[in-house]
Amino acid sequence: MSKIINKMRQEIIYRSNNFEQQTAGTKDEYNIYREHIQYVYKYVCLLSKDKDVDHEVLELSALLHDIAMTDRSLDRSKHNEYGSVIAEQLLRENGYPEEKVQFVKKCILNHSSKRAQYRTTEEERILVDADGLSHFDSISNLYSLAHNVMELNDEDTIKFIQDKLTKDYNEISPELKYLIEEKYIRVMSANNIDDLLETKKVL
Repeated sequence: MSKIINKMRQEIIYRSNNFEQQTAGTKDEYNIYREHIQYVYKYVCLLSKDKDVDHEVLELSALLHDIAMTDRSLDRSKHNEYGSVIAEQLLRENGYPEEKVQFVKKCILNHSSKRAQYRTTEEERILVDADGLSHFDSISNLYSLAHNVMELNDEDTIKFIQDKLTKDYNEISPELKYLIEEKYIRVMSANNIDDLLETKKVL
């Protein structure tokens, strides 16, 4: 692991732990590194293995793609925009080459489905796939978001999760859909919360 990757890993862990401490005992309590980012990082490494990509840029993008979620003052719906700016600042402060800073920034900015049309690189594609696959591994977290944070009833919680995973399913590369096909079908046919939460890891 390169020095910059290790430093950014420690940064996101610190910010995630701090957010968890700030929200302890509230409906917003959450550790985004432990419950999401570490799995995106795992998938990025698995999906990029033996591929001709910039592995360092990709791993940095995985670690930092949701860093804006650790700041309660920022709009979650624009976390990709805020996150790309935060990542840019952090990497520049650590003397990372400007060309690679901009590459990481592009990956983070375009991991949002709202910016799918701007993706032009394999690294961006892999980050999107890794993010989507990780969501199928964390249906219980989506449930907590919908039921506890958003305070949705069971019916609306099921719809929220189904809509979210449908968006992820449609974003995931066709050649990887087989990994989550069975789980996606089960989620879409779920009639109750127990059906949704009966889950297992994709990989």
